[in-house]
Amino acid sequence: MPSPSASREQRATLDAIQLMLRDLHTRHDDIRHRAAFRGCTRELLEVQQELVDYLLAKKSELMGQNCRDGQSHPSYTAYL
Repeated sequence: MPSPSASREQRATLDAIQLMLRDLHTRHDDIRHRAAFRGCTRELLEVQQELVDYLLAKKSELMGQNCRDGQSHPSYTAYL
């Protein structure tokens, strides 16, 4: 059985992951404008998608769920 401090740490980590996912799914026009000006909009979206995928995998791992190969998560671009 996990110790209470371990479960508190896990809960805090899950909360942090959820907040970061929410932030990644928020439209940040100033960053998009800078990316467009620098010509890296596509790369920005790719990096954001990688972060979302990583965070979803980490969240599943902490919750004791295994992501099967081929199981898809929502694409970041679905939130644009």
